[in-house]
Amino acid sequence: MNASAESTRNETEERLLDAALTLFASKGFAATSVREIIEATGVTRPVLYYYCDSKQDLFERVVRWKHDDAYKELDATISATRGVANRLQAIIRGTFAFCAADPRVPQLMFQTSFGPVVSELAEFLQAIAEIRFGIVANVMLEAIDSGELHGGDAHSLALLFCSIMDHHANALSRMPNPEHKLTPELADALVDAFLYGVSTGRRKTPQIPETL
Repeated sequence: MNASAESTRNETEERLLDAALTLFASKGFAATSVREIIEATGVTRPVLYYYCDSKQDLFERVVRWKHDDAYKELDATISATRGVANRLQAIIRGTFAFCAADPRVPQLMFQTSFGPVVSELAEFLQAIAEIRFGIVANVMLEAIDSGELHGGDAHSLALLFCSIMDHHANALSRMPNPEHKLTPELADALVDAFLYGVSTGRRKTPQIPETL
């Protein structure tokens, strides 16, 4: 599919991407067949291959469909925000809202990234992961340079922060009513715990809300 057609998705392509997301998230990439995607979408094989070249291409389109705009928005928010605490809050709040809005997305990403290796997707998934990690690492680097953070290097701090954030996003998005658990209040408390530790008294207490 050419670039101009890709920039203006129609209803059929949206249905195709949505059905593929559901199947990839629930069954995994390897276990999902092209036939299942065709049947779930209600299209013919030629129609599917009009929109994508292969199952791998379809998977990559699904991920870009959900992530490209989100990453652009996050980058713009960070650029307009000052202070490491505010920036980290924006990152984790945005991540939580993104995951709560469509829990299939974190299920897909974590299952594919941490499940059995799918060699044909490895390079693509690494590139996607590096986009957000790069945003976080740059926030850490600028905070170190400005004196807001002391000790450690930007990549190590980014890895620590992403580990805290991603574990919560992964676990809580799988629970009932994730929108009531992946809250801004929890996001802010995790940032405080990251910045001030768990024994300084200078923090909010991370607490997962009860299911509503």
